[in-house]
Amino acid sequence: MQSNDAALYFARPYHRLSSFAIYLAIGWITAVAPTTALADTPQEKTAPANDQSEAAAALQPLVQAINDAAQILATVELTSRSMINGQVVASDVAVYQIASKKPNLYSIQLKGGDQLMQVVSDGKIANVILGGTAYYQIPAQTSLQPLVTESPIPMGPYPEPVMALTLAGADVARTFLTEMQSLELVKAEAVEDVPSVHVRGVQADGVSWSLWAGTQPGKVKPLRLKIDLTKVVVGDNEDGLPDGFAYELDMRFTQWRADGELDPSIFVFKPSPDVKKFDTLEDLIASMEAKESRHPLTGLEAPDFKTSLLDGNAFQLSKLRGKVVVLDFWATWCGPCVQAMPVVNEVAQSMADSGVVVYAVNVGEQADEINDFLKKVKITVPIVLDPENKIAGAYQTEAIPQTILIGKDGRIEVVHIGFDGLDKFRQQLTDQLKTLVDGGKLADAP
Repeated sequence: MQSNDAALYFARPYHRLSSFAIYLAIGWITAVAPTTALADTPQEKTAPANDQSEAAAALQPLVQAINDAAQILATVELTSRSMINGQVVASDVAVYQIASKKPNLYSIQLKGGDQLMQVVSDGKIANVILGGTAYYQIPAQTSLQPLVTESPIPMGPYPEPVMALTLAGADVARTFLTEMQSLELVKAEAVEDVPSVHVRGVQADGVSWSLWAGTQPGKVKPLRLKIDLTKVVVGDNEDGLPDGFAYELDMRFTQWRADGELDPSIFVFKPSPDVKKFDTLEDLIASMEAKESRHPLTGLEAPDFKTSLLDGNAFQLSKLRGKVVVLDFWATWCGPCVQAMPVVNEVAQSMADSGVVVYAVNVGEQADEINDFLKKVKITVPIVLDPENKIAGAYQTEAIPQTILIGKDGRIEVVHIGFDGLDKFRQQLTDQLKTLVDGGKLADAP
């Protein structure tokens, strides 16, 4: 399997809080209360040491069933989990709906929350639909196999395995049985009362996975797939993730069948009048970026709020009127936040004598969690507590880090979401804060 998609997924300079970014598929992470990870893993016992041929042979019925399938209809529930020291700190759920029929009919949909991505091919034209509000067209693939590794849009953080297990005629062996460090057969209890074979593998790039497949005659199908992407994610973000960080995907195949007939309308896209057509993906992205370039609160009075600081002192924003205020929204599990915060603090502190103050607003976490994190990562910025996301909601914070600059008159002048390189971000903040300190304006009232 290719790990490039996962590396790209985590290389972005920000994390979504409540929805995934449609045109880049850049995250569906919602903070949740910590809980022990993977408590529902089936009871298992490793089989005696053997070479890879035994595990490969155990998967051969599934490999053959998918290769021989003329059509497949599948529903896959995807749960992504970010963990620190075994505790889940962020989790989200999305659902794949995939229908395919040889040689090149396909409908691939990924839905998370109220957002979706979809590709629909009638065999001639493939319609790429983003968010249910926009689409563009490209020539359809002449076969289904290329879609396993070459989707026109990223279908989640690591789409290859789910595509290989749900597209009719796909080469499962190429995805699961090549370039492997190890491959072993594991004895496991039935998955939801379905007899299964369990195979565990470690790829050459360090990604590990466990695959459960049904073994009953006539019911050979994928049941569950767990993928540990920690090595790929940590390897590409060594300086931006806390110690003990782990990231995994858990996929459950709630529907999978290769028999029966598929409704031909599945492969026909009929856009409603309010769905806009674009010539290319680049045009669509440019349109979305133009709409998102100005935060809806820019130029408005900053919402006032009362809360507590991590040190126990009370905090009210309106009491800082007359100062230039920097609010930096962050969370312990957000690598880019931890990278950006020292830069924000450095710039703000350099202008502290000019009336600039900075506060780090922690989103969705309890004081104990933050204090545990601070034992490993030194943060000197005063921390504002927002355990129920009320402040983040008031500031329409959909992605973090979000850095808000508030002028002396209490109006929001600038909203940064993520950053385009730390050096560039440092210079932007320096220039913008100097303007605000001097009484200048950076945003017109809407």
